[in-house]
Amino acid sequence: MDTLYRSWLPTSLLLALAPYATAQTTLPHVLVTASEEKSATGVQSISEERISELPTGSGNLADLVKTNPAIDLSRSGKTSANSATMRPEEFSFHGQPFYQNLFMIDGIDTGSDLNPGSNSDVFSTPSLTDVVGGSSPQGYYLDVDLLEQVNIYDSNVPASFGGFTGGVVDARMKRYSGENSLSLRYGIERDEWESFHVADKDREDFEQANGINAEFTPDYRKNNYQLSLQQGLGINTGLTLGLSRRESSFSQSYTDALGQQQPVNYQDSINNLHGRIDYTGLNNLDIGTSLRLSEREHDGITSPRYADRFSKSHRGIGIGSNLEYRYQEHLITLDAGVDLLSDNMNADSRTFEQHESREGTLAEQSGGFGDVDQQQTRIALSPEWQLPEWQWGDSQHKLALGGNFSHTRSYYERPEDVTYFSYACVTDASGADGCVDQNGNGSSDEGDEYLQRDATYGAGKVSLNYVSTAVYLDQQSQWHNWNVRYGIRADHNSWLKNWDIAPRFSADWDLLGNGDTRLQFGANRYYGRSFLRYAVNDAVRSWNSMRFYNKNGDVTREITYDDRSAAQHLETPYADEFMLGWVQQLGPVNGQLKLVRRESEKEIVRRKNDEGLYAYVNSGIGTTNSLTLEFDHERYPLELAGTSTVARLGLNWKDSTSSLQGNSNLNSGGGYDDALTTDKVYYQGQLVSLDELPTWDYNTPFSARLTSITQFPAACITWSNFLHYRQGSNQARDSGNNWQDNDGTRYDIYENVTLDNLMTLDTRLQWRPQVFSNVEGYLMVEVSNLFDEVIDTSTSRLDALNGNFSAGRKFWLEAGMKF
Repeated sequence: MDTLYRSWLPTSLLLALAPYATAQTTLPHVLVTASEEKSATGVQSISEERISELPTGSGNLADLVKTNPAIDLSRSGKTSANSATMRPEEFSFHGQPFYQNLFMIDGIDTGSDLNPGSNSDVFSTPSLTDVVGGSSPQGYYLDVDLLEQVNIYDSNVPASFGGFTGGVVDARMKRYSGENSLSLRYGIERDEWESFHVADKDREDFEQANGINAEFTPDYRKNNYQLSLQQGLGINTGLTLGLSRRESSFSQSYTDALGQQQPVNYQDSINNLHGRIDYTGLNNLDIGTSLRLSEREHDGITSPRYADRFSKSHRGIGIGSNLEYRYQEHLITLDAGVDLLSDNMNADSRTFEQHESREGTLAEQSGGFGDVDQQQTRIALSPEWQLPEWQWGDSQHKLALGGNFSHTRSYYERPEDVTYFSYACVTDASGADGCVDQNGNGSSDEGDEYLQRDATYGAGKVSLNYVSTAVYLDQQSQWHNWNVRYGIRADHNSWLKNWDIAPRFSADWDLLGNGDTRLQFGANRYYGRSFLRYAVNDAVRSWNSMRFYNKNGDVTREITYDDRSAAQHLETPYADEFMLGWVQQLGPVNGQLKLVRRESEKEIVRRKNDEGLYAYVNSGIGTTNSLTLEFDHERYPLELAGTSTVARLGLNWKDSTSSLQGNSNLNSGGGYDDALTTDKVYYQGQLVSLDELPTWDYNTPFSARLTSITQFPAACITWSNFLHYRQGSNQARDSGNNWQDNDGTRYDIYENVTLDNLMTLDTRLQWRPQVFSNVEGYLMVEVSNLFDEVIDTSTSRLDALNGNFSAGRKFWLEAGMKF
């Protein structure tokens, strides 16, 4: 138990509650050696039992990892007015870009590199001159109820992980536990059970659900269906199957081209499937094979004028295999996977048109913007060889050699031309028969109007194929009171053609030799990811053309568009990390103080050059200082009146500056597509570089997180709480004004916008009665933001975009049976 206790979050919590688990609960086996856990000071392990107990709201990764004090969610991630949408939130580690995280499933990188920085939903008006947004760095929108364990690495990350500058989320899907079982659950959430908060100026629009972008969703229904099966297929073989569907139905209302109010119903759903067969015991060989599928699909309407429907999907499907072979004291592992990730839009039509009325105004418009396919297929192998531990004098050593090899094929494609037609009246505006009037009355027969202009948004495809190769060495050494982990990782990408060498080092010094007082420090470099968007750039615009006609049908003018993107020679962005920590055992309480400094270099942004062309360049930089203080008593739960309680408190102070400031007009979070046009801005009475400004988002100066889990064994009840405090912050935004120096040079004036403090409490109550000898019941009620505390998260200087409040109180009910 002492070995398990020292891992950063973990399984000690599980062990402390083991006496109160029902007879049918099987605890997963997690082994963390003393040397590993002392050097891996930045890892949090959340077990299957903890996942099922924590208040996880919508059941996605962001709702699970938010308990980690090194992680920050977006200020505008969840709003009160549009809570019907199903998109999971994105999150940042130590102020790093949210799209530079690594997402692993069963040892394989499953992150999406399609266009992960464009994370805003697309419910209407998809672009015809740019790529379609609404993507995500999460290739799979995982349902956390299908997970056996999640390891979260925020600092001192081992050399076996690469392709990130933020953090690592390493998920392990459920595996056969040795006990046959079938679990069924159903959950519901309703708009009647939610407290909405909107600005007074938006009240009428909210009540009427006025819009098609899902800005206001006062009427919705959410359902959750889950099935989990574990079945033995022989002495050493077991099957695990998990299915879930989370769906939302909500209504919208919009004014069409003729000024008529039109109702429309939307569907938004996330489906997950996980199937796995595991075989153990054949000559020290364990083999697991899995199938994974995750899909989010939602409706949209092209625009209020061109009102054809479309559906937008974010999908991941893959197969994986895990092999472990033990020979004497050697351990050889091989993780393999094939994953197809996509972001697609399927429209009802690929032609849109408009007609002119007798009065010379637009009277009739219809159509849609066609289909778009974005796809990434990756084949990956990750072998590792762990050598036997050996002794050299008074020291013990353990070496691991490994690598990551992958082939990625990705593309952006418009499969067919999208065409646009604009017609004008042949007759004049005197009222003569011919074109329709503004109410749509009259005729528009051939001869009454002529084709004034048309446009072709051409079919095209941009492909990118590359091979990524990485090799690493990771060694752990123990000498007297010292535990040291040092390694090195070398990555090569055949697209960027960069060799990236990343040293990793962390150390743990047990000052007194009894484990109660430990000093920790580390120095590491992490190299980030590359995205298909860099290759697409502005090429999509060059597929388009427009023609103008006279009444005789002759072309009077034609416009074609060039690819306005410049050649690019990119380096891989990286972050250097310096960590200093102190671990102290204070009686039954374990405390840890940790300082992490991240210095980001070579971040990729978009910039206009002297020729007026846009190109991606390595000019983004940033610095974050993050101080974390944590306390827990997981090894010594509080026993009181037949109950058992464990609690964890995490405090975080953070100061983050970055040149990735985003577009303040659009309330953007600062992605790699933000076009930086100047190196200096006027801020607080002086000229400063963009990287001296406070980070636009994911920059909470101080936060506090308190998690508690209380077991009532006699009543089969578990009560868990998550209290989250976030201090208000100043964010620098473009005021829209300019400042001129003595030389006449103009600079953008940036001003502070202040967000208020916010404290929320999420609580979950679960009852698991033993209905029959082999049947366990399940009833759960969860309340998010119990005290209904909200703040206005508006940061735009445009009044039309103000009034975005954080999510209010909402209830979730769930019931089920386990056989």
